[in-house]
Amino acid sequence: MVGRLLNFLLVPLYTATLGKVDEYGQVNVMFSYASFIAVIAALGLETGFFNFARKKEEYKPEKVFSTAVIALLFTGFLWILLGNLYSEGLMQMAGYPSKPHYAIWFTAILAADALSSLGFAWLRFTERPWRFVLVRSINIAVNVGLNLFFLWGCPLLLSKGYTWVNSVYDPSRLLEYIFLSNLVASLVTLPLLGRVWINLKWGFDFSLFKKLLVYSLPMVIVGLAGMINETLDRILLKQMLPDGQGDYAAGIYGAFYKLSMVMTLFVQAFRFAAEPFFFKQAESDKAPQTYAQVMTIFVYVCGFIYVCTIACLPWLAPLLIRKHMYFADVRGMQVVPVLLMANWLLGIYYNLSIWYKLSNKTMLGAYTALFGAAITLLGNGIFIPQYSFVSSAWTTLAAYGGMVLLGYFWGQRHYPIPYKSMTLVSIMLFAAVLGYMSLVYQEIIPYIAYLTIPAYLLAVWLAEAPRNAARKNHQ
Repeated sequence: MVGRLLNFLLVPLYTATLGKVDEYGQVNVMFSYASFIAVIAALGLETGFFNFARKKEEYKPEKVFSTAVIALLFTGFLWILLGNLYSEGLMQMAGYPSKPHYAIWFTAILAADALSSLGFAWLRFTERPWRFVLVRSINIAVNVGLNLFFLWGCPLLLSKGYTWVNSVYDPSRLLEYIFLSNLVASLVTLPLLGRVWINLKWGFDFSLFKKLLVYSLPMVIVGLAGMINETLDRILLKQMLPDGQGDYAAGIYGAFYKLSMVMTLFVQAFRFAAEPFFFKQAESDKAPQTYAQVMTIFVYVCGFIYVCTIACLPWLAPLLIRKHMYFADVRGMQVVPVLLMANWLLGIYYNLSIWYKLSNKTMLGAYTALFGAAITLLGNGIFIPQYSFVSSAWTTLAAYGGMVLLGYFWGQRHYPIPYKSMTLVSIMLFAAVLGYMSLVYQEIIPYIAYLTIPAYLLAVWLAEAPRNAARKNHQ
């Protein structure tokens, strides 16, 4: 989480140094396109690896890993080849025909990231969290360091008279430096994973690969649907709004979306640890009770993050979004609580989704994700022309809410887990009310925002009081 927080802190750097909101919009649009291709490039093999590697009596984990990595080496080469051959056409479709080199850079980034995702999966499977943290942190440090050097350090050095900087720096290429920084960080990560790649000596098992694909390809559908929910709105803003307005709206929306990333950081960190944990717990008789307990704790922590983030918005927003021009559209701040709740629901869905991975019903998971994607496409397609990025925020909330409901009812049918559903829904509603009060009444009632935090903690304590009392009586 700390490493990702450093990456998150690039937001004030971008909003402070890029001259126009439209330029930051281009950053959001390009990374949105990249997120879609990344799902296809990874082939869902990360989750497939966890599923097959846990079955040690049938498959050697090293063999599963080797087979998956060799497959991604081959497809990664194809991605890079396609990026070079069709760069102009790809960037024409993306809306930036004068930047064909972006396609070449991003296909290399995606190929490298797909491979490293399996390297990180091996570290997670073998329970080597500190190695995981070290490599992740170096990856992020390289990206952040290069961004700081080009966007902040070079202009500072030039102002001090260090003319040698002109040999590596051109102030008209700031966007390119952002993408190049990501490319270098992705390439550096592969050798840093080091001894993980020794497992390649186990070679490629075609019959195992076919089984991996049967299990994993529905996860590609899940991933693509997830990307539709997470990032398609930026692309649609670019494509559906009149010329000049699309990048601007994507810039405003992307900047304020980052304020909800405190929740996203926790959700992603939780997901890294939870997926291998859930798979390993699957053989235990108490697995359903364990999953229910994890869900309860997860919801409580997310609620705390939700309330704290909204309480801190008045000073947090100007701290991260450095130029006043982003605040000219008042709707930017209004979408932050909506996006925070949406990401909270996404985290709940990650918890719920364990049922279809354990019961090998990955197609049902794909249908759930497609249901959310349909809501995203429909909501944005109808409302973007009239409500711009505000419709994108509410549509994201509706999509994740729909996925949670469908995932819950299907999960209880195929893999029942005794969630404390009413308690958790009540806690979420209470947190939402506290967040609303914090935003609406902060000028009328001084310090009300900070009173919402102890109020939330009291609610959690009251929710857990009966169980704590029962535990004491049992002891």
